[in-house]
Parts: sequence; C-alpha cells; structure tokens
Amino acid sequence: MAAIALAGCAQPYPEVEAGFESNWQSQDYQAEVYLIPDSNEAIARRVQLVRNAKASVDMTYFSWEKDTLGLMLFNELKQAADRGVHVRLTLDDLLVFNDKWLSEISTHENIEVKIFNPFNSRKMGWIGRAGDFLSNQKDLDNRLHEKYFNVDHQYMILGGRNIGDDYFGYSKQANFFDMDVLFKGEVIEAFHLNYESLWNSEHLVPMQDLVKSKEGAFDKALKKAKLDESDIVKRVERKVADLAEPEFIHTEATPVFDSIEKLNDNKPYFRTRAEQTVENELSKASEVIISTPYVVPHDGQFHVIDRLREQGSDVTLLTNSSASNDSGFIPAYYEKHRQTLLNKGVNIYEYRDTAKNKDHYFHVDTYYHNKTLIIDNKLTFIGSSNFDPRSDFLNIEFGLFVHSEEFAKQVEAYLLSEKDQLFWSVSHNEQGDTEWQSGDEVRTKNPNYSSWNKLPDSIFRKMNGEFEL
Repeated sequence: MAAIALAGCAQPYPEVEAGFESNWQSQDYQAEVYLIPDSNEAIARRVQLVRNAKASVDMTYFSWEKDTLGLMLFNELKQAADRGVHVRLTLDDLLVFNDKWLSEISTHENIEVKIFNPFNSRKMGWIGRAGDFLSNQKDLDNRLHEKYFNVDHQYMILGGRNIGDDYFGYSKQANFFDMDVLFKGEVIEAFHLNYESLWNSEHLVPMQDLVKSKEGAFDKALKKAKLDESDIVKRVERKVADLAEPEFIHTEATPVFDSIEKLNDNKPYFRTRAEQTVENELSKASEVIISTPYVVPHDGQFHVIDRLREQGSDVTLLTNSSASNDSGFIPAYYEKHRQTLLNKGVNIYEYRDTAKNKDHYFHVDTYYHNKTLIIDNKLTFIGSSNFDPRSDFLNIEFGLFVHSEEFAKQVEAYLLSEKDQLFWSVSHNEQGDTEWQSGDEVRTKNPNYSSWNKLPDSIFRKMNGEFEL
C-alpha cells in the first residue's frame, strides 16, 4: 500500500476537535482467553475449529494467500460448507486481483466472500492499482486491517496473523513472528455485532461482482498445490491430532472498535477510544510494553509517551529493526524517530532479521509482527493496529483489552522469552552514540542495514508520505 500511496499526493493530518469521542463508552464482557503458544498450533486450531463447526464461520482478514496453508484452510472451509456450515469471508482488496479461484469458491451456496473498498483495476497488477489509486486516492486510501475468526459464535481467534505460509512459520522466503489468542464467552457477541455492521455496509462488494468465476479454478489451484504430498500439511495434521483442550483463563475483556465514519473524515476513532478505555490505567502505570511491527509515531502518540515518561513510567518498545522490516518505507521514517525515542528514555528492542525463531519451521529471513500492549503486567491489548498514522487515520482496526495478570505475564513471556537471541537492545553508549547489543555481540552501526539499504530512505522522506504509513 505504501508504494502506491507515496506515489500519490501527501495527505495532511486531519484536524481533531477538543473532546473528540469524549462521549464514547466502553463495556466489559465476560471472556475466557487462551494464548496460542506457537504458530503451528495457530493454524491447527483454525483447522480443528472449522472441522468441528456446526453452523457458521465468519472471518475478516487483510490478506489470504493462495499458498499451501491458504488453500488448505479454504479447502477445510469448503468441506464445512458442503455439510451445511455458512461460511463468510471479508477481505481487504489491496492484495486481491483477478483471483478466479476465490471467485469460483464464492459461488458455493454456503460460501460468501465480500471485498472491502475494491479497486477498479484487477488485471494489470500493481501498475493498474497505482493508476487507479492516483485517480481516486481519497476513496481507496482506506483499508480493512482487522483479523477475525469466529466459529459458531462459540470460539474466536484474534491477533496479528493473516492467512498464509509466512504467518505460520512455513514460508521458504521469509516468516513473521506473530501471535494469536483464542477466546470464548460473551465477548464474542460484541465482535459479531461489529462484523455484521461492516458486512451489511455499502463498503463491501461480493467477490463475484468483481471477478468472473471460472469453473474448476479452485480445484486447479488445489491440484497445483499438491496438498496430499505436502510435508507442511502433514505436519499441521499431526498437530491437529495432538491438540489438547486449551487451558482458558476466566476473566473480563473490553472491546474497542473503529468507526466507519473514518472512511469519510480520517479521524482517529479507534486510537482515541482505546486511549480513553485505559486512561485510568495509563495515568497510574509504572511499566508499559508496546509491541508493534511498524513505528512511525506522530504528535498524538508522542504525547502519550511524553506523559508516561513524565510520570515516571518505564516504557519499552518491541519492534522491527530496519533490516527486519517487511516494509521498504517504514525504516526511512523510523530511522529519524529512533533517536527521539531514545532521548525520551524509551527502552528499545529491535528484532533481528536473522533471528532463529524456534516458532518457525523454515529458518529464513524473519519479520516482527506482534501487535500488543501490556500495562503493569495486568492489562493486555490484543488487536490489529500498529503504531503508525495509517492505523490511526486510514485503516479500519479493532482490538480488546484483557484484564488478567496471569494472561499479561504469559504474553510478556511469549514476546521476550528469547530476548537475547531474537532482539537487539538499542541504547546510547557512554560517548552518546547509538549502540545495538544482542548477547555478547555489540554493534555501533545499524545491524545489516548498509549504505545501499539507506540510499532510498532520504528520497522516501522527501516524498512527505508519513501519513500513508
């Protein structure tokens, strides 16, 4: 998205009036939460839930790849639909082109696929999308970033993962370090109502209205993927067979949803509502951990950090290093903010691009993608948003706060149990220079981020496209 967005005109930050969203009220719900401990279990849980589905499967994702796991899971959904389960999928259109396999599967009487805010161009790849965007930037800039998996209104998975090999550690090119949480309880109904509101809105278009279906396209994709011969599928199947009953924590959770009005005025509904929800906890916080793949802080986010530091809160940031970032544009802006954050006293841990994450089946390049916030080891945010202007002003996001000390400690351990192996600790040394340390290894230059990598950064910054990231 950043590539075509930066080619357009830079948008100004919207003016936000005093007292914006001050009347919004959060609501607590009973919830049972289970932190899924690894990526293989994350895909296995989805497969198991679909196989056990009785009535419905509702999903929202930013992307769904036509790779081994993307096709495996969709084949499971088709089999569920064959036995009468009603399957609904909402997808953002950014990565959906002329996908006839997806259009064909949506002709099934029990499967509906709708696309959010679709482009006109479908057959010319990114060139067509760029042209489409340049002529209609204001409307196409808004994207759907939620990740949601609801089976029978009984089980729900939230987290940072989209659907594809790289989100579950099975890509041979690069993999994401990410997190999912399984939920039960009345909190699911709040997310169901949010889903229905978007599903019935004018911003979704049936896949069949965008791409003409081609008979046999889905079966052709399955045949090409050779799922029956796939070692990945076999490993997932073994995990499904070995799944134990999840050990749920009984607690309360507070959902926070975006407003569809953001598509008209680009105002920070979600971030404002989230901050208001935890205003009391933030005002007394002694420790805050922010985990986000993308860091492009604007004035509103700096204000929160400043307030936390002024009251003596310890603030820790977990994010990608410049070398591990899957976006070629984010480092251009993060590089200029790193020093500001360090000067404010923020503890920074940057994910190593060569990290040997035990969660990954293939140890290749790796990206950090966990999106969470932990306040005083008591309150934990799980959701879709990043620490950047796009999440605040352009994307439709959601999440919830889990009120549980036990869960908060589990999430912190999940993120940091291999801290010395997976992260660079970034700080100022005695000479005042920036220093990266990981175990016994110390660097005084940005690790694995050469002058060649930095060459385009100054160009990107001059494009003044920070609002789009």
